[in-house]
Amino acid sequence: MYRIYPTLLNSFALFEEKTTDSQGEIIVDMWNMIDRINRVKKPTTEAQQKGIDFEKAVVTGENEDDFKEGIIEKARALLPSKYKTQFYSEAKYKNCLIYGFVDLVGSDRAVDLKSTRKYEPNRFEHNHQNLYLLGLKKYGIKTLDYVITDFEEVYQETYTFDDYDFKPLYQQIDNFVDFIEQHKKLIKDKKIFDNKTDNNQLSMF
Repeated sequence: MYRIYPTLLNSFALFEEKTTDSQGEIIVDMWNMIDRINRVKKPTTEAQQKGIDFEKAVVTGENEDDFKEGIIEKARALLPSKYKTQFYSEAKYKNCLIYGFVDLVGSDRAVDLKSTRKYEPNRFEHNHQNLYLLGLKKYGIKTLDYVITDFEEVYQETYTFDDYDFKPLYQQIDNFVDFIEQHKKLIKDKKIFDNKTDNNQLSMF
């Protein structure tokens, strides 16, 4: 059994597709990928911190005045009226347990808060966090909304269990498992091979 979280799969997608940054540099090479599997700690980047601060401002109101007027209010208006934060989800695919925490869950919706330097429509269509829909279905949740800001405007993308094509994500999981097996000697953090599961939540509220 492999224990894999969506952020790791998103990193693998960048590696597999040889995605480059604005300077033409590959974002995730093989050694970056191994470090991410091994959970090697890296300093939080400015962009990552900005995203963390955005989420805190939306959920708790902390330092919301640091953002452009109206941004936090627009994002907050797209949330369920009542919600639970950091909701655990897990689902099985073949010999893999896909697990992680969704930012917010309320009513029949899950919400993930995102920030980006430049927004393009359908940016999260193939994001592996869409796999959360597999684990959330048992709670009656069939919709995952991304609430996104580029710090100038707020955008929303909605994906539903009934309409979503998981096949491309499944293929990348298969490829990732192959990668793990090929580089097994380099993997020091054995949690990825652990078959223990986190404590699941039995109810939403």
